[in-house]
Amino acid sequence: MKKLCTILTLVVLTATISFAQTFGVKAGLNMANITNGSDLQEMYDEAGIKNNMIIGISVGATGTFELSDVLDLNAGISYIQKGSTFSFDLTGDGEDLNLSTKLNFIDIAPSVSYKITNELSASIGTYVGFALSGTQDDFEIDITTGETTTTSEAIDFEGDEIVRLDYGLNVGVSYVLNEMIAINAGYSLGLSDLNAIAAEFEDGDHSQKTNGIYFSVGYL
Repeated sequence: MKKLCTILTLVVLTATISFAQTFGVKAGLNMANITNGSDLQEMYDEAGIKNNMIIGISVGATGTFELSDVLDLNAGISYIQKGSTFSFDLTGDGEDLNLSTKLNFIDIAPSVSYKITNELSASIGTYVGFALSGTQDDFEIDITTGETTTTSEAIDFEGDEIVRLDYGLNVGVSYVLNEMIAINAGYSLGLSDLNAIAAEFEDGDHSQKTNGIYFSVGYL
């Protein structure tokens, strides 16, 4: 049912963008991370596990409708990579082992932007994303040599207990260099708990939520 709703939403959004007053495509980078709930983070701290950002790509299309001289309504759809790198000292030799989780999302992001000047505008909006696929690293230790080998495996969302649906808030700024090129930057705050077993804990916050800083260049 969730997949059907996502597909229908994509169709409606694509049709909406096609009738926009201004149409554009964009590409950029997403500095993504996953924030742990307070109790889960305490467990990570006790185990010496650190959360670090990953660098992912984002590509998409946008459409803009002019609401007034200073307000625009924007509709966007993007392929965007999210996730995190978990680092810890496995052997006690001072060298961290880095294990990454990467999730490939289709995000739908409506927003309202306010024109501060003719070139500079600020925006706020929401997004809903659906994870199409992903990978996560695992490791093995050779008991004879002590050598650690890292491998990357495709995520089984149900088996790995990761929720596919993500949603949250976007805030950003956009600067128009000329009639065809715009530079965008912003912050994405996830509100959806991707940890499918977080609710099984009777007490405490064991959630895992996405966040990221994004940069992109758009062609209008």
